[in-house]
Amino acid sequence: MKKILLSFVFVLTAIICSLFITYKHLQQPTEKDVLNITKNWSKSAEDVYLIKEIDEQWLTIFRNSQSIMVAVLKQNWLGTWKLSEEGTLSSTYYPPLEDDQITWSASGKSKENVSYYFGVIIDPEIVKITVETQKGIFENANIIKSDGQRFFLKKAHGPIYLPVNISCYSKSEELIYSSKFPVHKK
Repeated sequence: MKKILLSFVFVLTAIICSLFITYKHLQQPTEKDVLNITKNWSKSAEDVYLIKEIDEQWLTIFRNSQSIMVAVLKQNWLGTWKLSEEGTLSSTYYPPLEDDQITWSASGKSKENVSYYFGVIIDPEIVKITVETQKGIFENANIIKSDGQRFFLKKAHGPIYLPVNISCYSKSEELIYSSKFPVHKK
């Protein structure tokens, strides 16, 4: 009788644990997850702007007192959300300077042979952003809108192409910002 009772308790515990882990794996990441992930950092996250699944990856954009960062979220085997092994993909300074049109940065992940171009769009006239990812090859960056903020992100295969050339355009296709040279508005 004792063996049957112990077997029953063991099976019941295994079922409850399996149900709990399955439940956790069905949960989408939340702002609370991002805040918990960064709570032990020297500068923990103060605001989470975005948590969204883009191209089959959960991305988050969040800010601390000095920078705005973008990162990939992944679940561990227990279903708890964590930053992916590479940490943040890229970050840019915060707060922006008074006359900034955008703030941006570029970073590379050599293991994957991937580069990320990320930034905050400040100028409301900017509606399109292109990034030169290889010599003479310009690609549109994704513009991500969240809670009144606008960000851009471009993932490119290969190392960062230098010098970084990010161009911003108005609705009328007028170039209004370039990271390579000053643009004088008409």
